Amino acid sequence: MPKTLTGAELQLDDAPAREAELFLVDGNNLAYRAFFALPEELATSEGFSTNALLGFTNMLFKLLSDYRPKGVAVAWDTRPVHRTELSEEYKSERRPMPDLLREQFPYFRPIVEAFGYRNLEFEGWEADDVIATLASRADEAGVKTCVVSTDRDAFQLVSENVCLMMTPRGVSDVNVYTPERVEARYGIPPERVPDFIGLKGDTSDNIPGIPGIGDKTAGQLVAQYGSLEGVLEHVDELSPARAKSIRENAEQALVSKELATMRRDLDIDCDPSELVLAPPDRGQLKEMFRRFEFRNLLGRVDELDEALPAAPMRVEGTEVEWREGTLEGLSLRRVGLAIEDGRFAIATDEGVVVGEWRPELEARLRDAEIVAHDFKSLPRLTMQPADDTMIAAYLIEPSRSQYDLDELAEEYGLVPVPSPPADEETTALVRHTESARRLAGPMRERVRERGSERLYDDIELPLAAVLASMEDAGVRIDDYRMGEITARLRDRLEELEARAYELAGQEFMLGSTQQVARILFEKLELTPGRKGKTGYSTDTRVLRTIRGDHEIVGVIEEWREYSKLLNTYLEPLPSLISEADRRLHTTFNQTVAATGRLSTSNPNLQAIPIRTELGREIRSAFVAEPGYRLLSADYSQVELRILAHVSGEPKLREAFARGDDIHRATAAEVLGKDPATLTTGERAIAKMINFGIVYGISAFGLSENLEIPREEAQEYIDAYLARFPHVQDFIQRTIEQATRDGYVTTLLGRRRPVPEIRASNRQTRSLGERLAVNSIMQGSQADIIKVAMVAIHRRLRDEGRSARLVLQVHDELLLEVPDAEVGPVRELVRKEMVSAFPLDPPLAVDVGVGDAWNDAKS
Repeated sequence: MPKTLTGAELQLDDAPAREAELFLVDGNNLAYRAFFALPEELATSEGFSTNALLGFTNMLFKLLSDYRPKGVAVAWDTRPVHRTELSEEYKSERRPMPDLLREQFPYFRPIVEAFGYRNLEFEGWEADDVIATLASRADEAGVKTCVVSTDRDAFQLVSENVCLMMTPRGVSDVNVYTPERVEARYGIPPERVPDFIGLKGDTSDNIPGIPGIGDKTAGQLVAQYGSLEGVLEHVDELSPARAKSIRENAEQALVSKELATMRRDLDIDCDPSELVLAPPDRGQLKEMFRRFEFRNLLGRVDELDEALPAAPMRVEGTEVEWREGTLEGLSLRRVGLAIEDGRFAIATDEGVVVGEWRPELEARLRDAEIVAHDFKSLPRLTMQPADDTMIAAYLIEPSRSQYDLDELAEEYGLVPVPSPPADEETTALVRHTESARRLAGPMRERVRERGSERLYDDIELPLAAVLASMEDAGVRIDDYRMGEITARLRDRLEELEARAYELAGQEFMLGSTQQVARILFEKLELTPGRKGKTGYSTDTRVLRTIRGDHEIVGVIEEWREYSKLLNTYLEPLPSLISEADRRLHTTFNQTVAATGRLSTSNPNLQAIPIRTELGREIRSAFVAEPGYRLLSADYSQVELRILAHVSGEPKLREAFARGDDIHRATAAEVLGKDPATLTTGERAIAKMINFGIVYGISAFGLSENLEIPREEAQEYIDAYLARFPHVQDFIQRTIEQATRDGYVTTLLGRRRPVPEIRASNRQTRSLGERLAVNSIMQGSQADIIKVAMVAIHRRLRDEGRSARLVLQVHDELLLEVPDAEVGPVRELVRKEMVSAFPLDPPLAVDVGVGDAWNDAKS
């Protein structure tokens, strides 16, 4: 039989599809294909799965933008009366529709209509029969037609006027079949495909065929004898075993052929010439794309104009009047504000005023409700915003990669256009202030729908002003001390390199994973781990497993740790220190981590090692100004206290109430030993399990960290959950709730979508389960420390203190405090941090004071 054409060969020429005037799409087939082609974790910020809708929509978009047909119809299945009368087993073993696909199904037809396509369904008939009838009518009329389906049955429809478009992978790549290509693939012409399936069967539709006959044999038999009936007539010419099987299943094969034969003669009131495209409803498409958060498609809707004139789009108000001027005479009750490159734009109900920004203008805005996008980035204003559309967007979609204002305005259909027209800079300024003003209302409503309005008003909005103040304050760096540490680290790296060369017997680049792999696994013949496209892996996990096999492994690990710290943190640091005040002004990122945690950049302070000697040295270079001290306030085991609170686990609560070493108490429970007899290693195991529960570690991850067999790690986890049954119940409740709703919520109302938890893939689903549990703990911790920051900042301001917050890293706050204020501020900070949330067991804080950060920590 001729060799099957490759997808690449077929894709090179889709000219038959480009010649087609009419496209007939099997809707059910495409929906299923899209569902299984794209990750199930694709979902909206509310947790509604959209993978099938996205793939389906991408294909509909492709048809119109790439092929520009005159007509498109999407046929849908109804109950297949005709075929179930022939065989009760027809499609009987097909799995039920997945729940995640069933949830999306009501939205396919409206999307089809919005594109200007026709939906077709006729009671008692499947989509492929409807398509076969319409394709045959179009063929007879000489209308070039393209059928879109991945069903093998559809090959029988291919003719000189009808081609078949299939998607071999996903829904974007296409292969187009002509009669010649069908014959090249199966060795038979298209009209003989039902005979082929009669012999071979089709497991997807529960069409049995004849046992033992596959693609190659079926194609050869049909090619040789012309049809299934011809094969039956000449059965005596076949081998005894083949002949016996065919005789015994002849009736089954004939029924299979009829089941596979598409009906071309349905009495349906539909003429292919009537399937003319309506103009796409761009307004409806944008509305649906916003609803399903198809941001990439949303920006491409206007491309459809090139394929077909569009229906008028519903405009929600685009023009906005603006003028150059001052704030005099303006009603400043609630205003949008944008400040860029020394110019401001104020948006009110009366229009937008643009002018030169001067710091004294802040006084005019003191009593106004300010609406902005990324308030923290504006020239330092001391008031709190009434709305910040970037923060609102973050609470609505915390997993989003960015919160560009123009993109948000486009998604909400609120794109202002300055009138009269202006230069590019002014246009952007007017657009940004008016977009923020218009977006604030609908975005606040979405925040309210998620139950996060208190979080927005009481925590995130006030925090924006706190973070702005902290960025302004910065923290002093001892340049000389930091230079000493950097120089010593460079020396240590040179020592490590020399030792690595000595152990390897040659020089090599420690920064090259390929050269490291060659030394370890070829020259030194250590046991290799995973092998990828570029060779053997030398990642952290692999090195950990072979650490005890050769001294060089530990040297490489240490070199990597120090090299990363030097290149990404220490060496760039001097350029980040302000020449004006010799202080480091890091940037706090409020809308990055989906859990709600803050992060820092320029530099990333989370990169400083916490418990290593090098980390302590680096913190010793963060110092107080003369006459001041640094005060460090660190929550004690806050995630474990949150776990005890949300689970209600009495053993954890009692251990905290007694002031026990929680890791030692856990080890005693899990190992069934007297706490006094526990070793340091046993406590370390319990600590790893405790934080493993909080951070969602798997048995595999625990085994890697403890360097023990996976089975032993699983035994530890099982023992933990058995000894702390309330924790196990909490985990199970959380997983069930997240599976049902698609998200979890923190103690203070922050919602985190977890689409992975509804995936059919076991590994992805397990990841989602761990994320669900972890997000409650990490998210609640993030909310609690933010509450404390807002309260401390407010108390310091109200009491007229000179002390100020300067850093937040992990569970720790760092303040710079005048010597005279150390006592009262220490108590103020402790009180506000402990009372940030009424946990049971209560929150606990360790507070220290010193001339340098490290002194305060110790």
